[in-house]
Amino acid sequence: MREYIIAIVGATLLSALSTIIAPEKWRGYVRIITGLVIISCIVSPVSSVIKSDIFNGFEISSDSVIDGSNLQTELIVRELSKRVNEDIEARMKKEFNLSVTAECEIRVNDEGEIAGVDNVRVSGDKLTDRARMRLCEVYGLKPYEVNDE
Repeated sequence: MREYIIAIVGATLLSALSTIIAPEKWRGYVRIITGLVIISCIVSPVSSVIKSDIFNGFEISSDSVIDGSNLQTELIVRELSKRVNEDIEARMKKEFNLSVTAECEIRVNDEGEIAGVDNVRVSGDKLTDRARMRLCEVYGLKPYEVNDE
């Protein structure tokens, strides 16, 4: 730390002295150059931090990136499934006065993109044919993909 302060003070004194000695028409250029020297003295410890080993163990492998994207997709699927379940329950209550609990499965393609609702299991009140067809219409399902228990 002592060497660091001495280097900054030395560069500042050298800057002041060179500004005094330089001819009037060169003083602007001398100030710019000496300013850059002072800035480089101030910033010099940053290079030692970058070269140090403080970042060891933080290497990112492609496996961890893939796992992270799978985790993100899984979280999105879980949240979407929860919201679709809540929507089905609210829709059945509002449109058909049926008290049901829903569980849906979300379909994900090979690229990890949401492809739609795969099937729906409904428990509670028995679904009417109109209620089943409404779920098929809203979620793009076939009648056999809506199961009530």
